[in-house]
Amino acid sequence: MTFARQCQRSLGGLLFAVGLTLVALHPTAVASPRAASQASPVASSLNWEPCDDVADAECAWLEVPVDPAQPDGPQLTLRLAQLPALDPARSQGSLLIIPGGPGVGITAAGGTFGVLRPLFHFDEMRETFDVVTYDPRGIGQSGPVRCAPGPIPDASAVVAQNGGIVSAAEFEEVAGANAAFAESCFAETGELMGHLSSRENAADIEQIRQALGQEDGLVAYAGSYGTLYATSYLEQYGDHVKALVIDGVVDHSLDLPPYAVRWVQSTEDALLRFEQWCAEEPSCALYGQDVAAVFDTVAATHPEIRPMVRARLSAGRTPELGWPVIAEMLATLARGESLAASPAPAASPVPPDPGLLSGELGFFRGVVCADFGPQDDYAALAADNEWLARQAPHFAWLYLLDLPGSCIGWPREATNPPHRLQVGPQPNVLVANATHDPATPLVAAVEVWLQIPQAHLLIADTDGHQALPFSRCAFETEVRFLVDPSSLPTTTFCPN
Repeated sequence: MTFARQCQRSLGGLLFAVGLTLVALHPTAVASPRAASQASPVASSLNWEPCDDVADAECAWLEVPVDPAQPDGPQLTLRLAQLPALDPARSQGSLLIIPGGPGVGITAAGGTFGVLRPLFHFDEMRETFDVVTYDPRGIGQSGPVRCAPGPIPDASAVVAQNGGIVSAAEFEEVAGANAAFAESCFAETGELMGHLSSRENAADIEQIRQALGQEDGLVAYAGSYGTLYATSYLEQYGDHVKALVIDGVVDHSLDLPPYAVRWVQSTEDALLRFEQWCAEEPSCALYGQDVAAVFDTVAATHPEIRPMVRARLSAGRTPELGWPVIAEMLATLARGESLAASPAPAASPVPPDPGLLSGELGFFRGVVCADFGPQDDYAALAADNEWLARQAPHFAWLYLLDLPGSCIGWPREATNPPHRLQVGPQPNVLVANATHDPATPLVAAVEVWLQIPQAHLLIADTDGHQALPFSRCAFETEVRFLVDPSSLPTTTFCPN
């Protein structure tokens, strides 16, 4: 798998600006949110030992059923990791970080405790909590998905033509390749491949909650696709929630095509925001230039730059990761120079397992397609794509290449199909989002908030995927909520 494809898949799977006037549409709370319990944390039942791949973290293992409906059936072992509180005497107990992606784990795809660690302020969180995360089922060291080794389906050559619009024959070609690949994943992985939906991930979260000793209820932060795991948890275990933040929200009430249309549009909006920044910011490497024209010219000769730009738009204005890096990359390539190569990783004494490498893509599709189902209506998808080619010309190709394209030809029906949330009052839930999130647009967060009675809403006026990494106000507000949900009003607006 190329670096560009990895970036495209792992930093966001997913332009509408919604005014705070929507606050008036939220159901009126009929009871005050209960304050978080101040009882001393209950000890974890897990056996924590030093991790072999995260220097200052502790790891533990937890058995869960492959099929939660068959608790006495085959078992799967999940790997957990924690960064202990800096002062154990002041710890408020465990805070579970529910990973997103799908495909992010402890160290997988950048990792919650990898490159994402400083961006999400996890070491600052240790001033209040023992910060815990895990490899979700099917990735990392939690029963990773395996697929047939060798070349994996890559529709980029087909989709790159004509703004991503494909013919019926090309569509069938993509569907056939995807179906054969998926069947190899079911054959190589076994029963687990059929149990990757958000419902099953929610069952794992409940097992983790119990093992962590969160007897008063789940205390957790979920980001990106992890918000779908978390809202599924609310549906099944809603009375076990003490404090839950969902940030960068996926709306599972939508079918995959309209979900993907929003994603493509919000990505195009992020590019427009980047253009505006370059027009106003002298430090931008493309200051004074037609940014869109530069992007188009560079992408014509270096198509691999498109998913790299898309991924880095999710990092907003962050100097080391986001807009400034995009500008430098485009300026470098526009001058006819090559991008600096990343340092080569140290050689491993054990060659990578090709079945596990192809399994990374199989896992992503296994989760998304279990939650949304196969996408085989060529006429409908082609109509959407033609419209996107006009409305979002720089990123319309994402629609058939990633979402819903990843589920074209998927050979199984959804086990957790899209639906509106069925939950009771949840005053201990905070729904958060950035105003300009390219992967999970604000409108989705507001619509999910309207599906959760008595939930709180936080909107941060910032760019980037998820509010917490890119808004100091959002970070501090979310931590305050996790300590005591009753400390916040129903709605909070962070100006940056």
